[in-house]
Amino acid sequence: MPNFSKRIDRSGSDSTKWTKYRDRDVIPFWVADMDFEAPDFVLKALHERIEHGVLGYAEPQPAVIDAACKWFWYRFNWNVDPDWIVWIPGVVPGLNIAARAIGSEDDALMTMTPVYPPFLSVPANSNKRLLASPLLYDGEKWHMDFDDIENKAPSASGLLLSNPQNPTGRVYSKSELSKLADISLANDVIVVSDEVHWGIVLDKNRKHVPIASLNNEFALKTITLIASTKTYNIAGVNCALGVIPDSALRERFVEETTGLVSHISPLAYAASLATFLDQSSWVNDLIAYLRINRDILEHCVDETPGLAMAHVEGTYLGWIDARSLQVEDPATFFETHGLGFSNGVDFDGHGFVRFNFACPRDLLLEGIERLKKAAGSC
Repeated sequence: MPNFSKRIDRSGSDSTKWTKYRDRDVIPFWVADMDFEAPDFVLKALHERIEHGVLGYAEPQPAVIDAACKWFWYRFNWNVDPDWIVWIPGVVPGLNIAARAIGSEDDALMTMTPVYPPFLSVPANSNKRLLASPLLYDGEKWHMDFDDIENKAPSASGLLLSNPQNPTGRVYSKSELSKLADISLANDVIVVSDEVHWGIVLDKNRKHVPIASLNNEFALKTITLIASTKTYNIAGVNCALGVIPDSALRERFVEETTGLVSHISPLAYAASLATFLDQSSWVNDLIAYLRINRDILEHCVDETPGLAMAHVEGTYLGWIDARSLQVEDPATFFETHGLGFSNGVDFDGHGFVRFNFACPRDLLLEGIERLKKAAGSC
């Protein structure tokens, strides 16, 4: 059994997450990497590749391509043709490449907000306009506003989807995704779907559905961006897949990578192959641990005056509503109480903070005590 409660000292390392608050009594719960060791079988694959001795430029070999296609079928019952796959060094570069491959300059790209910050900058990076469709909150969960999406779709050439949704923790149902697909098809909108949190589905009655797997007609209007990096905590070993069934769209995507993206490391291919071949209980063990962490955090927020939080169906991110505390800048306020959260403003969510609860439980409990003390000081 993996020991997710093991405390690993990252404070003196090269960790982006921990370096931000170096020499300060602030626990980092912000950027979306987990404070857990990568699986043994991934580390073993990396050691074996290093022992080869040569780490030059690399290309995806038949073994990793075949394993990826089998993985899509095994995990999602999705039959992916090897020719559909474009290998890229990360989902965020993939978002930017996709935006350049869709439509023309000055077109609009729609996305549902609040959302992971790169979604908000991608349109401008490709000389396009951002068209935001705010998610609706019913007191329990966040929902897509289909009336708003339908009204705005005729003005957009593309739609950027986050599923599982970052930061709200929604895992969209097949019926929700089908409705979005119908609107997109009716308006000739290309859907670019970031599915990097595919493996972090915490609710037992939820299942991740790649939107492109809904039907063959709609698949031709999609670019799916997916990777093993979040689920297996190997974000520093960058490798992602763009799955693009339409050949013309795929060709434009590949053209836009020229001169913009680096080669993928041979170590990243080795790590990815190990995850595609994984049939262990590691992911299930991780989910069980994160589920308890989520429940602890949700209970704390429910019991803390001034705070609110929607139920997290997927990801390891809590989207906390701190508006009732009536502090001007919740992220800075919590920092003064030793808590390093992601600032909701960066997600188009003023008054919110994002809490990454993928950490050893004793660290989470320490953070929760600080959270309650901070809220109680208002």
